[in-house]
Amino acid sequence: MIYLIIIIIITLYFFLFFKNIGENSKISFRNNKLIMVILFFLLIISGYFINNSGIINQKEYSSILNQHYEIRKNISTIKKNIPILLVKLQDEPDYYKGWVMLAKSYIITDQLMESSIAYERALSLKATDPVILEEFISVLIKIDPKSNKEKILKYFNELVLFNKGDLNIYNMMLNYSIDINDAELTKNILSDIVSNPEIKDKDQYQSALNQMDKSDIFDLSVNITQENYSSLIKYNYIFFILKEDGSKFPFAVVKFSNNALPKIFSINSSNKMISDSMIPKSVRLYIKGSNQPSVNNNMYDIYKSDIIDLSQSEEYIIN
Repeated sequence: MIYLIIIIIITLYFFLFFKNIGENSKISFRNNKLIMVILFFLLIISGYFINNSGIINQKEYSSILNQHYEIRKNISTIKKNIPILLVKLQDEPDYYKGWVMLAKSYIITDQLMESSIAYERALSLKATDPVILEEFISVLIKIDPKSNKEKILKYFNELVLFNKGDLNIYNMMLNYSIDINDAELTKNILSDIVSNPEIKDKDQYQSALNQMDKSDIFDLSVNITQENYSSLIKYNYIFFILKEDGSKFPFAVVKFSNNALPKIFSINSSNKMISDSMIPKSVRLYIKGSNQPSVNNNMYDIYKSDIIDLSQSEEYIIN
């Protein structure tokens, strides 16, 4: 808008300039030069305004608005048709295509729970369409990927039965297991791929499986210097906590009473809070002191380490 105002002001200036009200009508060479400079800048400003004003894209904007209008109109039509479809399904409860139509309609109207119920009813009548199975799995994941895990895996397994050599299905399963951070499930899926004779190109999956097998094990030796040892045993209990960098939750914890604290000890895979969790690459060692044997809000922060790479580090010296 500001560019349009500038253009109007400059145009008005030229109109008055050439009119020369009450002045000599003859224009000097210097004025000619000034006019050329002003015209040049006027062209640049006009071009910039046209390019950024959206005038060029007006046709595209109109097309998008029309599309949105059509979508809104279709959604409105679908909402009106859902009650009619429900009545028909009451009269014909075994109408497979009707349940599929209802499930898809609920997706469009963002009623995912109702959609999942309709999909499940449809699949109870006929569970031989891989596309419908994929759609149902997608709805279950959107609702809650963790609480629906049992159902999701059930229908993934049914998908695999249709085509045991289809890597796309296995890749969808892997994406799901990674999204819910289920290391054990990820390993099982990789193992199924590697052992599947119908899948030929699986070197990368074997490599990933080997890496996961190695990532289950770590052993970090912690060495406490004498100076730090003296300050640690002031507390009745000392907690050594490994946390993934940036995480609020402990990955592994070791606890000692002050009269049993060794100067050298190990934090290893047996100390993981979740036994099947994957080992993070970057962690920090936190030391907390307490006069109570259990974790509580009154623990004292004693030490925080720099980042430790568990895949490379075998010893950490508290200094």
